[in-house]
Amino acid sequence: MFKDIQKKLLLKHPLLWNTKFVPMVVIGLLLHLIFFGLGYLDGTIDFSNRNNLDIEVTCILFGVLLVIIIIILWLVNYFKNNSLKSFYSKSKYSLFYEWLQIFVVGTLLITFYLPFSVGKQLHQKSYYSLEETTNRCKTIATADMFIDGSFAQTEIDSLASGLIDSLGNKLVNNEISENYETQERAYETQATMAYAYKDHIIFNGKKYDQFSLVNRNTFEFTVISREQDSLNRIKVQNWLYQDNQTEVKNLMNNYLSLIREHNLATNLTLDKWFQAVYKAPEFDEFLYIQPYLKEYETDESYNNSYVYAAKVGNEERKYSKYFIQQDVLKEKYDTVSEAHTDSFFNIEMILGFLYGAFGLSILIFSFRVTSGKSWLIAVVTSGVVNIVYGIFTAITGVGNMYAYLILFTILGIIFYFFLIYFNKKNLQLSRIALNLFLWSFLGIIPLIYFIIQEHYASKYDYRTGYSYTSPEYVWLRDHITHMFSLNFILAILTLFFLSKVIRNWKGISED
Repeated sequence: MFKDIQKKLLLKHPLLWNTKFVPMVVIGLLLHLIFFGLGYLDGTIDFSNRNNLDIEVTCILFGVLLVIIIIILWLVNYFKNNSLKSFYSKSKYSLFYEWLQIFVVGTLLITFYLPFSVGKQLHQKSYYSLEETTNRCKTIATADMFIDGSFAQTEIDSLASGLIDSLGNKLVNNEISENYETQERAYETQATMAYAYKDHIIFNGKKYDQFSLVNRNTFEFTVISREQDSLNRIKVQNWLYQDNQTEVKNLMNNYLSLIREHNLATNLTLDKWFQAVYKAPEFDEFLYIQPYLKEYETDESYNNSYVYAAKVGNEERKYSKYFIQQDVLKEKYDTVSEAHTDSFFNIEMILGFLYGAFGLSILIFSFRVTSGKSWLIAVVTSGVVNIVYGIFTAITGVGNMYAYLILFTILGIIFYFFLIYFNKKNLQLSRIALNLFLWSFLGIIPLIYFIIQEHYASKYDYRTGYSYTSPEYVWLRDHITHMFSLNFILAILTLFFLSKVIRNWKGISED
């Protein structure tokens, strides 16, 4: 089939025939389809197992090797016929169309990871709808307050903080310290004890210990917003404040239903769990529910009725004999949650692949329009120049020196190429210059952009004696993605007009 298509293209569209565009597009699309399937397979979630199926690294390595082989075979066939050498009669912008075909093929080949990631995310999303995922994550998040959740920070004690700060100032000013060692501790005191926090919280007018269940945090999932997290936490706090045992038991029962549904390990029942943690009205004598360990199933000593304490920071945790495999449950639903909230693509990833495809296409295109000898000389020259500039920058110690040197070198190469082009002589040297020109013109705008950004990196305020980040630097930092997007579009437009120049340049006499 491909042979028949190629014959028709040779007669009607020789440029498409020459680049082997149609068969390469078919191969590229087939590659995408294969990796979509592999990604979908990799998105399998085993809710009862700690480890998911993970073939991503293997698939990427396999994909890279496969793409390299495909590109080599493609180039061997593509370079067999060079219309620039066989016949010169080419349309005005035919070189641009040729580059565009190379770019499309290159993009299809190097972006095999995109369908892989899409397939993986689609499979992870398919387990539960967004609504169902949100409801299940809400149960897991709020139940964590009764298992092993963290504690929220208490309010700042303004009186204690003021005393500490005053003491630190006195120590630093040597008002009560008489030796260097004491004053060093004073600096440390002032730096690390700027604030003191209360050892309690006030909820609905009632005082609770900072390590009370009422001050527990919920577990965070991406499908639940920060605002909704806060509302869920307040709802459970109200249950505790109102001693609403029915709602607490319903929450625990829903959580245990998820544990049973996914065959996760636990020795908890609803009654045991409630008795271990629900210690109204202060809720500060509760027992922690332990994370699951395999030993719990085989060692009888783990099932004895005992309580042991462990020191964690300023908090003494009392652990019960009960365990539950909550880490696996959180991990799996966190994966489903992120699959629902993460975008399939982000602009940075797309730009990365586009720039990669652009670079590959320019390397192939420059080899096509010049010669293998000049192409290799340009590679060596580029390497030597970068090494010399790197050493010179290291010796001088000027941070921006490398960027300035590269920028002026690129501009010099462009000027030299057009000087030869308009004078129509010294074709051999202009081949090397054209290679370097094609490889580097894409970097002009980013180099200028980052030089300007570095110029605005910090400003010194003589009134306060402090450096500060300038608003110009912040604006440039926040618009880097826009710069690279615009640069890519301008690079294609530049290549569109440059292709006509290259076509005319090929007509310069060798002598």
